Amino acid sequence: MSVINKKEKVNTFFRPIKAVTVSHIKQMYDLYAKYYENTSLDVFLTDLSKKSGVILVTRAATDEIVGFSTQTFFDIKVDGKRVRGIFSGDTIIEQAYWGNNALANTFYRRLIIERLKRPFVPFYWFLISKGYKTYLLMTNNFYNYYPNANGHDEKYRRITESYCQQLFPEAFDREKMLLDFGDSYVRLKGGVALITPELASANPTIAFFQKVNPSWQRGTEVPCLAACDYESLLRSIIDVPWKWIKKHVLGTHHPEGLDLSRRQAAHVSAPKKWLDLDVAEDIERSKVS
Repeated sequence: MSVINKKEKVNTFFRPIKAVTVSHIKQMYDLYAKYYENTSLDVFLTDLSKKSGVILVTRAATDEIVGFSTQTFFDIKVDGKRVRGIFSGDTIIEQAYWGNNALANTFYRRLIIERLKRPFVPFYWFLISKGYKTYLLMTNNFYNYYPNANGHDEKYRRITESYCQQLFPEAFDREKMLLDFGDSYVRLKGGVALITPELASANPTIAFFQKVNPSWQRGTEVPCLAACDYESLLRSIIDVPWKWIKKHVLGTHHPEGLDLSRRQAAHVSAPKKWLDLDVAEDIERSKVS
């Protein structure tokens, strides 16, 4: 196992795609290829060229890239109305930096900045999830999202369908609400984010993810959506400090299945994608769902 550098100082910053240097790209691809299979530099560059920008995480002492998340901003029309979205693409953190919240916090700030640029246009975070950790990041940190175990999400489903049809028309299965890119699709190496019966039993949200994406082990992706609305912002003003108090003062914040998931992760050497339980626990707030 790598030494955990959760507290080591890192720098994070957003770069428009035109400002990403050759050195950045080489380091990003080296990190990506270290942990993913079924990829190549051509595939990586083709995907990167379609993005609006990237959040980079660098080791402060050396400027070496230890994590990144590609981003795409775009507009779609749903029911005749314009909708603004940010889509998260390739996202990964070097294993030694699991639990360092710098990337997640920078991404959260990007959401706020983009939300305020067009204050009267509905704004959403679009993401796809082949593993439950990505899904948990969304459910633990947003109030209104799709898919939701509690239902009441027909509006969000229509928006999700629209962005899937725009970005992934060849892979989108509308009936199953899944994205299937085939057996040659890029996937994480090793047994990362396994859903055991014990874990599904300990956490109903993980069990729900497995229900909506029963073929997750083959690499199928669940298209997801989180609403970046003003209701959520106002509720977070209360929830963020209350969660901090529960976690650091009262010691009563214990997400379901968290300890079990960490024990499982301790037995594998491949990385979690930035979207992991430590980040989901710490990014800013918890949610009762």
